[in-house]
Amino acid sequence: MTKNKEKIYQLVNDELINVLVEMSQIAENHKDESNLNENIIEHVLSSPGKQLRPTITIAVSKLWDKETDEKTMMMATAVELLHIATLVHDDTIDFADTRRGRSTASKVWGPHIAILVGDYLFATSAEYVCKTESIKIIKQFASTIADLAKGQLMEIENSWNPYLSKDNYLNIIHKKTASLFSTCTMSGAILGQANEQDVQQLYKFGKNLGLGFQIFDDILDFEGEKNTLGKPIGSDLKNGILTLPSILAREKNKNIKQEITTFFNNKSTDKSERLDKLLEIVSSSGSIQESKKIGEDYINKALENLSSINNLEKNIYLEALEELSISSKNRTK
Repeated sequence: MTKNKEKIYQLVNDELINVLVEMSQIAENHKDESNLNENIIEHVLSSPGKQLRPTITIAVSKLWDKETDEKTMMMATAVELLHIATLVHDDTIDFADTRRGRSTASKVWGPHIAILVGDYLFATSAEYVCKTESIKIIKQFASTIADLAKGQLMEIENSWNPYLSKDNYLNIIHKKTASLFSTCTMSGAILGQANEQDVQQLYKFGKNLGLGFQIFDDILDFEGEKNTLGKPIGSDLKNGILTLPSILAREKNKNIKQEITTFFNNKSTDKSERLDKLLEIVSSSGSIQESKKIGEDYINKALENLSSINNLEKNIYLEALEELSISSKNRTK
């Protein structure tokens, strides 16, 4: 975690603790209703990640010096629950064994139980959103759940597709990542009592931040460190997922296009040697630098959206959101 990221977390630390308390209560309630020795919900909720999404929601709501109220806390809890639900489903679909250093629900209890756990968290997140009593937020949240499912389905449909276009890639990451970011920023603005014009600017801020965030996340699959990422380098290509660096490399060079096609069409179970070669070819093509430029463009658009907010004096929350955006370009995990 970078110094800039730490600042925004410190500003909303008390609220984030309350989010953890809420999730702990959800797990405790499940324990009272379960006959199992192991608390499945506690297993999933007791290993929180960066809590980026509730952090953004709360920070945006504070831009106008409004105290964090119960409705904002309910929304912050909702977006974290929704994010965790998507991870449970993703891990199940991807046959992942670990998440954040712990065994996944699908590894411990099997895919059928894991899917039901994810469904339970989806439903619980919706209950928390309803507590905001905002029809606009509830409607946006429902659209986001649909987008997340569509994005995951589109990714599956395009797995092992060596011809995935840049536009389709951007559409997938918009649905899988940016849609929830924009819901966080939009709901934070509404709960912070922003006017409609500012709500729309902050929605765009979340969308552009989410797109840039995911592009840099995909770049890490080529140049990150295994111990930092928590997964092997090249996992996307290994699992048949084409991301921006590979797409740009393929468009630049017919030989790279052929390498990707051959790799994706090779049914051999041992692809490690060919994968290493493909990673090296893509990395040396200049496409990673081009991808960074595209990611930076989205981050810069996000910063422009922040600067377009009307009648808002510079304050610690605005500065923290700006710094968070800039630090997204230097991610290590």
